[in-house]
Amino acid sequence: MLDPNFSRTVVLLCDFNEEGALGIIVNRAIDVELDEVLDQMDVPATGGIQGPVLWGGPVQPGAVFLTFSGDTPDVEGEEEAPVFTLASNLHVSPARDVIEAIAQKEDGTSAFITLGYAGWGAGQLDGEIQQGAWIFLDVDPDVIFHVPPDKRYDYCLSTLGVSPHLLWMLPVDE
Repeated sequence: MLDPNFSRTVVLLCDFNEEGALGIIVNRAIDVELDEVLDQMDVPATGGIQGPVLWGGPVQPGAVFLTFSGDTPDVEGEEEAPVFTLASNLHVSPARDVIEAIAQKEDGTSAFITLGYAGWGAGQLDGEIQQGAWIFLDVDPDVIFHVPPDKRYDYCLSTLGVSPHLLWMLPVDE
């Protein structure tokens, strides 16, 4: 992808339907401390969320998304908190109640924060995939929680047997 926002990124696709798509970039750490984000949200932390804070994408850079493993916490409220369940042990949520609940856990939950997200309009991501702008693979929670962010891009390519220097950055449109 020639766009510097998406060059060499690993995007965790959270929602994909006829209205568009939403994902978070999970391999770009930023120079923001986790404590700073949680303090600004007035969320006390006991260790349930770990750093580093990642840059999730160019849309709404102040939007906070939590990626976490384990069970989805029970939260009280008028509406059910939005949670994207991507695998049996992989969830993403922008909901403050979920972030607060996970931040209070002390049971070793794997969780991290991203700021911002990537978004596509109706049919846009489909078109980019057809043009060859994206390579995709099935979601693997082990990659998300056990491979360091700066190693995820090369790791994902290696699981496909692809070397980064073999990729064309300009899709061929025949």
